Amino acid sequence: MTGSGLRLHELTDEELMVRYVRNEVEAFEVLFSRYRQPLFSFLYRYLGRPDKAEDVFQEVFFEVVRARKSFRPEAKFSYWLFRIARNRAVDRLRRNGFREMESLDAPTDLQEPEASTRLNQLSGEWPDPETLAQDRETAAALQDALADLPPEQREVFWLKEMSGLTLSEIAALTGVSENTVKSRLRYALSKLRSALSLKGLQP
Repeated sequence: MTGSGLRLHELTDEELMVRYVRNEVEAFEVLFSRYRQPLFSFLYRYLGRPDKAEDVFQEVFFEVVRARKSFRPEAKFSYWLFRIARNRAVDRLRRNGFREMESLDAPTDLQEPEASTRLNQLSGEWPDPETLAQDRETAAALQDALADLPPEQREVFWLKEMSGLTLSEIAALTGVSENTVKSRLRYALSKLRSALSLKGLQP
């Protein structure tokens, strides 16, 4: 990697976006690489199928290119990006009229399918990935628990997991109060913990 490339990778999202607005294509490439996996993962969980997620992913970055001059340097790039992504995903679901459930064993990064399943990413709040990976019955229980969540609670859960946004930013993105976001997230986590407990695992 060149010295210039190293410097670009050290810049914040917002600094990169400012450079891209000034027609530095390399800055866009760094942003694309930085958000490729988390954005695709979010869209995949939201839409339920990798082909649909890939379509919307491309739409989102086309929108970033098209609307780049409207980006305000004082804004947070990740919020701007995930707002576009959520709006596009909601539009796609409205057109299709349904959502297919995701599998916790499905890859979140198609470039590394075996290392990037949702099951392997449930860490911190959850048992270690090896324990979960060995227990497909538990994975099925978690998947059922997610399927049972109301859409607004499932949305908050995936935004918190994938976007890196704060609770206040998720509240602004979804158009509800921060307390409502906290409540939805608390309920979702409680439901998932209960699913684990029923299988004899304690998060």
